Amino acid sequence: TSNDDINSVDLEDYETQIKVLKSENESLKEQIQNLNGDYSVYLQQADKTSRQIMKLIGERNMDHLKAEYNAEFEVSDDKIFFTSANNLNSAGFPFEQAILPMFIANLNIQSEVIEIGYYLDDLKKRERYLVTFVYDKDGNFKYIYIGDN
Repeated sequence: TSNDDINSVDLEDYETQIKVLKSENESLKEQIQNLNGDYSVYLQQADKTSRQIMKLIGERNMDHLKAEYNAEFEVSDDKIFFTSANNLNSAGFPFEQAILPMFIANLNIQSEVIEIGYYLDDLKKRERYLVTFVYDKDGNFKYIYIGDN
């Protein structure tokens, strides 16, 4: 009978461990769902705002861009130069590229910033450009940088 006692103790331990693991599994599934939901929200908000900003640039509506998004930039030689992190100026972004089709390249969510990158395809020249919109953690537009940074 001592052998039966040992087996019953082992069985109870295993059942307890299984319950704990099932609970942890459910908790992790919920966390994954929450993360997926958060990314979806970030992506939708950043994409909508980025496309509105690009539209304003294409229309050369600099006053609205400055007022609506608190953007800091200068305009020179048919390009817009955004003031970026550490007050470094990014490469100039040509106005003519703002009307090109844009496709999401990446989404990068960090603790302090959210970056959403786009490919702009110039089908006539067969060229592709990468632009990245940077937002603070609350989703407020900061600046755009051109190419890989």
